[in-house]
Amino acid sequence: MKDGIYHVRFSSSMGSAGEGLVVIKEGMVNGGDAGYLYIGQLSHTAEALTGNLKIKRWKHGHTSVFGPLDSFDLKLSGPKSEGNSFSVSGGMIDHPGVSIKIAGDFLANAA
Repeated sequence: MKDGIYHVRFSSSMGSAGEGLVVIKEGMVNGGDAGYLYIGQLSHTAEALTGNLKIKRWKHGHTSVFGPLDSFDLKLSGPKSEGNSFSVSGGMIDHPGVSIKIAGDFLANAA
């Protein structure tokens, strides 16, 4: 997977969707949207992408794709990334029945 800045789009099994920006550099993920920060790691092997993200509300009044939560943890996995995009899916670690799909498109190199 290529290090850089990505536009991400996501949708939950609860019927909500959103988008944001992430910077992926040396396996670390940092990003956010209008109400939440995303912090974690994403690793890749020859076969797959795997990772964990901590999602934390930074702006009161915003609702996540899982409802009005202050913070939650995601466990993600997906196929090996080729080119300038990636796709992962997974769910909340504390609520395994709730799922999310995330697609990212490369925008630019990170500093």
